[in-house]
Amino acid sequence: MSVLCISYDNPKHIHNFFSDAAIGVDSDYIENQFEEIIIDNERSISFGQQRAKEVFQELNNIYEDCSKPNWDGYGAEPVDLDTYRESMRFIECLPQNILCPEVTPEPDGEISFEWFKNNQRIFSVSVGRNGELSYAGIYGISKAHGTEFLGDELPKIIIENIQRVFE
Repeated sequence: MSVLCISYDNPKHIHNFFSDAAIGVDSDYIENQFEEIIIDNERSISFGQQRAKEVFQELNNIYEDCSKPNWDGYGAEPVDLDTYRESMRFIECLPQNILCPEVTPEPDGEISFEWFKNNQRIFSVSVGRNGELSYAGIYGISKAHGTEFLGDELPKIIIENIQRVFE
């Protein structure tokens, strides 16, 4: 018998246990399928980690470029250290299966995260200095908007709205 174990705590940890007793075409096929799953998982995890690094770098650049008043030349409020930290926490709280968003500074000093599929499937969250999450989404003819607060994890409604973009 062969067994494949995937850790839910860290999907990068995949363990396969192949018995030496299993032989034949079916056993070889299953072993090859397991190896492909492991390779594909490693590729997707490393891509996800790379994209997350890029988002963190974007946040660093935004803080560096937008931490002074009037950073846009039109009277924009500065992105302060608390907003930057809350935005970092927001990204850290995103589940691994969520695609990384586009990140932009806003004139009110908040940082915006946007998931975009097309003009009819968009979701945006603005993160404020006190962990306030103001969100809005368009899903065809449906719309969603509201305000939540960032705790130890993302509010479920935020995750659900992000997922709706890609349904």
